[in-house]
Amino acid sequence: MSLDDSMQARGKVTARCTIAAGAASLIASVVTLSVVGGAQTLAQSPPAKPPATPSGQAVPDLPKVYMPGLGEFMLVIQTHHAKMWLAAREKNWALAEYQLSEMKEVFSEVQELVPKYKDIPVGDMIDAIVTGVIADMEKAVEQKKLKEFSAAYGKLTAACNDCHKAASRGFIQIRKPTRSSFDNEEFRPPRR
Repeated sequence: MSLDDSMQARGKVTARCTIAAGAASLIASVVTLSVVGGAQTLAQSPPAKPPATPSGQAVPDLPKVYMPGLGEFMLVIQTHHAKMWLAAREKNWALAEYQLSEMKEVFSEVQELVPKYKDIPVGDMIDAIVTGVIADMEKAVEQKKLKEFSAAYGKLTAACNDCHKAASRGFIQIRKPTRSSFDNEEFRPPRR
C-alpha cells in the first residue's frame, strides 16, 4: 500500500469516525431531551442551537413531535375494543381489564388532545355517550361474568356507533369480532 493509499484509507476512517461521533452526539441529545424534558418539552420549546459534531458541523434540527389525528386514536381504541372481547371470550379477565384500562386512557387522550374535530365536540360526546357505558364494562369485568360482560360490550359497541353517526361518520360501524386478527397474541389465560 502506498503512502497516498494509506492516507486515503486513514481519511475514510476519520470521516466515518466523525460521522459516527456526530450520530452518537445526536442520539445522546435526543435521549437526554427525552429523559430530562420529555416529548412535551420538544414540542413547546425547540433547542436554541443544535449541538455541533466533533468536526464542527451542526447537527440537523430534530424532527417535530408527531401528533396523531383522530382517526389514528380511533384505530387504537378499535384495537383495544377487539382485544378486550377476545380476552373476555376466553375468560382472561386480567387481559380484558387491561384492554379496558388502555381504551379508557386513549379516550382521555382524545378528550384532552382532540376535544373538537371539524366543529364536532368529540370530548363532550365521549363523556355523554361512552363514559357511563365504560362504568358498566368495568363492573362486568370485575364480576368476571361473560353474560354481563357481553351485554355491556354490546352497549359499548352501540355507543361507539352512535357517536360515529352523530359525528356524520355513520359509515364507520364497529362490531364484536368474530375471529382474532391478532394471530401473534394468546388470549387464553396463562396456565399456572
